[in-house]
Order: sequence, then structure tokens, then C-alpha cells
Amino acid sequence: MGFMPKERWFIRNYHGDFNQIAERFQISPITARLLVNRGLQTDEAIDAFLSAAEAEPQDPTNMKDLEKACRILLMKIREKKPIRIIGDYDVDGVMSTVILYRGLGALGAERSFAIPDRIQDGYGLNQHLIDMAIEDRVDTILTCDNGISAFAEVGYAKEKGLTVLITDHHEIPTYQPLPPADTITDPKQEDCSYSYKELCGAGIALQLIRKLYRMAAEEGCLPGGVLPDDWKRYYQYAALATICDVCPLTGENRTIVTKGLRQMNVTDTPGFQALIERTGLADRTITVYHCGFVLGPCINASGRLATAEEAMRLFLAADEGTARTAADHLVQLNEERKLITEQGVHMAEAIAGSEEYADDRVLVLYLPDVHESIAGIIAGRIKEKFHKPTLLLVLAESGVKGSGRSIEAYSMYEELSACAELFQKFGGHPMAAGFTMAGETTAEQEAAVEELRRALNARTTLTEEDLSPRITFDMVLPFAYADERLIAEVDRMAPFGTGNEHPLFARKDVHIHEIRVLGINRNALRLSLTDGSGGAGYTGMLFMPAEDFAAFLDEKCGAGTFRQMVAGSGDAVMDILYSPEVNEYRGNRSIQLMIRHFR
Repeated sequence: MGFMPKERWFIRNYHGDFNQIAERFQISPITARLLVNRGLQTDEAIDAFLSAAEAEPQDPTNMKDLEKACRILLMKIREKKPIRIIGDYDVDGVMSTVILYRGLGALGAERSFAIPDRIQDGYGLNQHLIDMAIEDRVDTILTCDNGISAFAEVGYAKEKGLTVLITDHHEIPTYQPLPPADTITDPKQEDCSYSYKELCGAGIALQLIRKLYRMAAEEGCLPGGVLPDDWKRYYQYAALATICDVCPLTGENRTIVTKGLRQMNVTDTPGFQALIERTGLADRTITVYHCGFVLGPCINASGRLATAEEAMRLFLAADEGTARTAADHLVQLNEERKLITEQGVHMAEAIAGSEEYADDRVLVLYLPDVHESIAGIIAGRIKEKFHKPTLLLVLAESGVKGSGRSIEAYSMYEELSACAELFQKFGGHPMAAGFTMAGETTAEQEAAVEELRRALNARTTLTEEDLSPRITFDMVLPFAYADERLIAEVDRMAPFGTGNEHPLFARKDVHIHEIRVLGINRNALRLSLTDGSGGAGYTGMLFMPAEDFAAFLDEKCGAGTFRQMVAGSGDAVMDILYSPEVNEYRGNRSIQLMIRHFR
């Protein structure tokens, strides 16, 4: 069955007057409890949560240096000074660049963009990009989704006489001073009064364009045909970035994603239309899932196997033909990326599951031959399987490079900061990080990796409990209560994702009476269930390889149990965590229970 960390299930234990909330908002007490479980205790908070689609992010003026940056940009636009936008090669970096490039262009700015090459440049602002800007006679560099850690690089740009405006959302570095930029806009600065700290880079870019348009209108320099509210057309880009950067879907992010998904579903942007069509989503309602697992990976593939300028070409396309060609190429790149990722994951799993690494609480894995662009994906997959913080290191042209993905109990950025002397460069946040290490010879590189492995494991305080996945559910709910009314009310709580997880209900002692294996790959199971709460029976859907579930049942209930149940005989009892959905097929509607976890 493979390695499965033992899960720990916990019920959310928030208290509130569920009946009063239900009465005030005309919802069921069950839904009222779900809202309270998400920390929404007041009428104001609940109303804001349920009406996210009608809200707007707070006044961007509250963001430190943002108004000053806008004043500088308006001056540069009036003076026809060339502005170079420097983004990043992931979805957030690309979407941030698109927002700024389109937004400044509508105001008549003389602007261009540059996105670092993952292999040649690495992450963020660097001297090569600055030299290119100087060669191109650029006056002003405007960063997005990067820059907060570029102390030396910004210093170099200022020495060369450039204006540098930073917009970023990453953690503020504690190991060096802030860059000597003309402005630094990052809500995570302690003296920034912007109350919501979880915007992604594209969310900050959106707020900058919002303020820029307002100021241009106030000063009477908004070009004809451009309206002060035209910044709102960029919600779709910010939404895609917010989802793909795994930002919490709370507060302003919830508003951005709700509005952005609505835009995506009726988009007239050739780039979005082409990618949606080419990925087979033209007849589907675009959801958080589609953004994170279908559209986003295609954009990321350009920055991994080619350059992110391929993705920029898609989203800046002015006609359908150009957009379709760009979308075709991105989808092809993503298919290639999937293949090499699977190969890398198998190699990493073999190391992580070996006896040598059994006692490591922080996995530091060295796969020198893996393509550096997929190190983060592989680290994420290993982290999910073993539920341990995972750093995947590869051999790049410039030496050893690594990407890390973490678990909730381990602040990766903080832990790497404590070992800063081992890195040439690093950055990130509690859940993810990237870094480079010195080492010219094979022996030096292997020694550097082993030293990092030793240092991180020596200082970690992770316990066995920390390494057991913590699954939190909302309440115990008999199947009979999972009706269409409840499902409709739960749908009002969407979009779901990090920070606003889909409601999970628990049911103990559920009887499985029959199993049907579905799909060419035998990775979908339809279960006939009863729970003693009434009704003739319920349909449960479980998505996992049939052989894995067979191994689980045969181990717990006796050899041959799975085979018997596929044949329609036998009975097994287990606890499940589920979420109910309405299934529509050929005009018929029925309730099915999506089984998320079981034991």
C-alpha cells in the first residue's frame, strides 16, 4: 500500500449561538456552526464573508510607500521615462507582470518587462537584469513578486543611477537590511498599516494599479477611453496568482478570488480563452481546483522548461490565433514537465523511504541529475507523502540549488535563517523556500548537502505528533442531514482552499456493502454505504488506487475482503470524513458523499 503517515483527527471546537446566527442569516444551524468554525463570530464578519463578491479590497493608500510609488510612476509616465517591470517565473510573478504591464500601458507608459530565467538568472532581481536595463536605457525598475531580499542588487542599481520601486509580498529578511530602494511596498513590513498581510504579488500589483488609476483621474491625466475602475478587469489575473501561490482564501484574497473566478468564466481575454479551451475546460465552470491543478501548471511549465516569457506571450496576445499557438506550446511543455516530474518523484521516494533516512525529521534529499526547475514540485510531493519538511537539492550550472516545502509545525524560512551561513542565497516563507549553496567539486557539493541535512535535523524540535498529519473536521453529521439545502448553503462559503477549507463532516461506524472500481486507471471507487441514520443507502466516492484500498481493507478486515465486496457480498465498517455534493447525470440529481479521509 505504500507509506501512509498515521493521521490524527480533531473536531473544531468553536462555540457560538448557532441558532441565533441561523435565524439572522436564514441558514441552517449546521451552516451557522460551519461559519463559526472559521472564526466568524460577529454579524459583521459573517456578512463580509458571505458577501465577498460584492466587496472590494481596502484602500490601497494604507500600504506603505504605495502612494509614493504611484507618484513616481505618474511622473515617469509624463516624462516618457522608460520603465522596466521585473517579475518572477512562477504564476504569481507572471500574473503580477501582466497586471503592471497592461495597467501601465493603458496610461501611456513607455514600459517593458523582464522575467528572470530560472536557470541562468535564478530568482529575483540580479546584476545581469540590471545591466540589461542600463543597456536598454531604462530609467526605472519596478519589481513585482520579488525584490525584498535584493539588498546588494538594488544597491548596484542605485549606484548606476536607476530609480528602483519594489513591490513584494515575501517575508522581510532578518539577516540583512532592507534594500536601498526609492520605495518598498510589502505589507509584511512591521510599520506598514495595511491590515491584510496575505496578498500575493499580483494582489499588491492590482492595488498599485488601482491607486495609480485613481491618482491619474484626480490629476486629470487619465487617457481618453480609460476609466478609473478599469483596474477591476485585472481581478482574473490576481485570482489565478492567489490560488497558485497557495495564499489563504480569507479576507481580501477571498474577494479577489471570488471576483476573479467570475471574470474567468466569462473572459474575453484571448490568452485566458485559449488556455481554458486548450486544457478542455471550455464547457466547465472554472474553479479553484482548475486554477491550481490545470491552468496554473501550464503557466509554471513555461518558467520551468523554457522561459516565463512564453506565458507572457499568451496573456499579452491581442488575437485568438497568437493566443492559441502560445496555449498549445504551454500545454505541450506541461506534458513534458509531468513526465520528468514522475521520474524524479520515484527517485526521491526511494531515498526518503530508505532505512538511512528513517530517523530524519527533516528530509534533505540530493538528486543531482534532476532538472532544477522541478525541484519544488518534487519536494512538495515528498512532503505530502511522508508529512515531513522536505528540501530537494539538485546540481545546477551555478552549483547546488534547492527548493523546500514544509508542514504546518515547521517554519522553513526561520529554520533556514538559523543556518544562513550555509547558503550563498536563500529566501521564502514558513511553508516554502529556495536557496543556493557553494561547492565546486562533487565532494564539496555532497559535503555541503550533508552538512545542511545534519544542521537542520540537529536543531529541529519536531515531535512524532508534529509528523502525523493533523486533519480537522467540522462536526459529526449523519448522512440523512446531508441534503440539497445544506449543500447549497455550503456552496455559499466557496471558494474553498488554503485558509478556507471545504467543510468536512465525520461519521463513525459506516458500513460498506459493495464496491465498484471505476476508470481506466482503476483510481476511482464507488461505495454503497449506510450509517444507520435512515434512508435506503448512500453513494460514496473515493479517489485512490484500487490496489491501495484493497490492501487497506484486506489488512484491517481479513484477506479477500475487497474482492468479496467488489462481488457484492461482505461488509466492512470504517470511520470516514466526507463532504456531500450533488451529482447530476443525464438530468438526474442525487447526493453523493465525497470521502476525503478514512480509517
